Amino acid sequence: MYFVVIAHHQPGRVRSGSEVQLAFADYLNSHPEHPDVVVHNAGPTHDDDVSIVDGFLLVVEASSIESVQTFVADCPYSKAGTLAQTHIRMWDWRTGKPGG
Repeated sequence: MYFVVIAHHQPGRVRSGSEVQLAFADYLNSHPEHPDVVVHNAGPTHDDDVSIVDGFLLVVEASSIESVQTFVADCPYSKAGTLAQTHIRMWDWRTGKPGG
């Protein structure tokens, strides 16, 4: 199943190029403790000041929403306490799908 994750940080908590942002990028590329989660697309979202990261968007493939919830709970942003809101929804991928 595919899921989309839309997360919002607490205002002003994450700057572009910060340690936590770099750790999150590494986590997206290598997360052996979550072998059932495949990250297909990922990127930060910004407010009007592009130096401030106000959240992120992910498209992942996983066996269950619980797997995705655990994946997000274990990410560097969650561990650093920067997340204000996280929305995880099943997603019907229609265009640009890998192998599709």
